[in-house]
Order: sequence, then C-alpha cells, then structure tokens
Amino acid sequence: MATAAEREAAGRFLAAAVKDDARYISHGEIQCGLSPDGRRWADDLGTLLAEDMAGIGDDRSVLVARGATAAIVGVAIVFWVATPRVRYAVLEDLAVAPAMRSHGLGERMTDAVAAEARSRGAAWLFLESGRDNHRAHDFFTRHGFTEMSRVFARRLDA
Repeated sequence: MATAAEREAAGRFLAAAVKDDARYISHGEIQCGLSPDGRRWADDLGTLLAEDMAGIGDDRSVLVARGATAAIVGVAIVFWVATPRVRYAVLEDLAVAPAMRSHGLGERMTDAVAAEARSRGAAWLFLESGRDNHRAHDFFTRHGFTEMSRVFARRLDA
C-alpha cells in the first residue's frame, strides 16, 4: 500500500500524464467530476486528483513504479470488490510516463495487478478506456482484455 506522500505524488503524476490528452477521458472521469463534459479535463484536475488520492481507503490500492532516479514513471489504481457472489478488481487508472512507454512497464504493472487480484480471489479484472484512446485499447487487447460492453450516456441539462 502506498504511503500518503506516495499517493499525493501519484496524483500529481497522473494529472501531468493525462491533462493534455482528452482521449483518456471516459465515463468514469465524468462520474468522478474530473471532466465536466467528457471532452475536456476539469480546470483544477491536479487538485481534484490530489484530493482523490488523499481519500483512498482500504478498498483501493495504488501501485507506484519508479525509475532509476527514483522519480515516478508509472501509476496504477485498483478498486477491489468482494461481494457474497463475486470478487473482482477494477483497474481504475494506469498511466506510464511517455518516455517509458513501449518498454514493458505497462505490461509489468498490469501483470502485477492481475497477480494481486488472483491472490485476492478475484475472478475478473475490469477497466474502462476513453472511446478514442486507441493506443490504450491496442495495449489492453494485446494483454488479454476484451471489450464486453459499451457505455451510453445522456447529458441532462437543467
């Protein structure tokens, strides 16, 4: 489990990793208030992610990968669910520093999450990805994930 300082640094890393790319936005970011409309990030994304990371409880884990200089180069956030019928994990976020992409870090992090999920008795590992984040879709497909559904939304303006 990441320390409070690691979680705060992970939140800053996540904000920096995604803030310039709206392709990362999916319905989960709208549901969490990180995107007001599904097309752009909230203006105060860094603050919101820091608050989210500070409030992480026992139902979530944060995996932090560090490079040779001890700087964060990857972060994964996992939500653990155990009900009387099923146990599963949700890979809520996975971000790798641009310079570290295509070098196996994302695969190692995903494999570590899957191993932990199996050790917790999870039958499934789910994730969601922004509709236009094709590079991520290709990555997840190469690593055993399959598309199972589509999410539809209707904006309800006052």
